[in-house]
Amino acid sequence: MLGCLTSVLLSVGSAAGQPAPPSSGEQPPPTTAVSTPPPGSGGSGNEIVETQWGQLGPADRDFLFKVKQATLWQLPAGQKAQQKSQNPKIADVSKKLVEGHTLLGKVVDRAGLLLGVELPKDPTQEQQGFLGEIDGASGDEFEVTLVNRLRPAEGKVYALAAQMRAGSKNELIRILSNQTMATLLDQMKAVEATGRVDFNGLPSPQAPAAEPTGTNADQPPAEDGTIPSVPPDSKFTRTSGQGGAFGDNNTVFIGAVVVLIVALASMRFISRAKKTRRKSRAY
Repeated sequence: MLGCLTSVLLSVGSAAGQPAPPSSGEQPPPTTAVSTPPPGSGGSGNEIVETQWGQLGPADRDFLFKVKQATLWQLPAGQKAQQKSQNPKIADVSKKLVEGHTLLGKVVDRAGLLLGVELPKDPTQEQQGFLGEIDGASGDEFEVTLVNRLRPAEGKVYALAAQMRAGSKNELIRILSNQTMATLLDQMKAVEATGRVDFNGLPSPQAPAAEPTGTNADQPPAEDGTIPSVPPDSKFTRTSGQGGAFGDNNTVFIGAVVVLIVALASMRFISRAKKTRRKSRAY
């Protein structure tokens, strides 16, 4: 299924934005309005752009940049690993890096073209530093440096891809996130299989924020997001310095209860007296 989705993305239109021609002997597919927007038309900053594939916002563009920059440094890192290590486990890592990022690079380039987003052409300065460290190391140090630069970086992009897959309104971004997660998960497994990953150095997952507790937990939030509460000096607030539930008005409350009890007793007495009179008349 993932391969089919990726193939669809790679085959949608030609570089000029025209439908791909059918192979010999096949009927031409139905005409689909597919156009390649001009570079830079995919928006910038906080701008939200309507595309053929759905809304494209700042988070979508940031994801495109992050994936492209990941391929720009991890592909050469895999090529260096092929040259500098004879370890079979490192050889598996390098193979997955080269094959995975070659395909992922094509997918992200195609998505950027169809969405009108100009992608970066160079890794970030930090990623260039990673490549310098990997290139300058050798032997055992090379293997340790390679896997412990790759594993945290892949984890960050993988987590971002999962968020975009869950929430992006753009179809091409969702397809790209599928391919990104599949590629990076395959690579992370190979990197971890080397036994050289320092898991203590990885950022710890963040627990979700705790829900509010206490007397105000069930109250609906106000428009500004705060939970309404009863003012401390309110007559509905009972504190140790105040009397009962009615604060300083407890005497009035008790007097009202006494009057009610006396009224009920009087009504019962009157009712019994009437019954006694009726019996006397009957005799």
